[in-house]
Amino acid sequence: MNAIRSVLNKPRGEWPDSFEVRWDFSPENFFLAEDGAKPEDYAEAEYMIGEADLEEIDSKLHGASRRDSTQLWAVASSKVAGAILHWSGGGLMTPPHLEIAMGHLVIVGGNNRMAVCRADGQVRLPFLYPISQTALFAAKLTTFSPRASV
Repeated sequence: MNAIRSVLNKPRGEWPDSFEVRWDFSPENFFLAEDGAKPEDYAEAEYMIGEADLEEIDSKLHGASRRDSTQLWAVASSKVAGAILHWSGGGLMTPPHLEIAMGHLVIVGGNNRMAVCRADGQVRLPFLYPISQTALFAAKLTTFSPRASV
């Protein structure tokens, strides 16, 4: 708990010097993108990694998926602090899971990871998405590109 307190409610400039966003693109870990998911919930052949500009993703997010850079600590602050500490310790994290539901871009898992990326000033954001929605993502996000390989 003391480690969490060391970064809790701190602006980006007061995070550990070792902080660096590092992603885990391993298909066997895709299930970690979503709280409570199990490995069998994510068939490797059904998901892939794409990326787009974070600013554009934010502008297209629907409803409860929205969170701006001023709201870093507004929701699940201990999870936000945990992500900062995990990355500061050299850990990898699975990218957020995004989907298009009823025409709207939503975060299935990874809102806190995205909040940390916003606060860090990340420009591009990799994310997990269903392969079946590739055309929908290409139509929704002009900066979208699927990654050639994970």
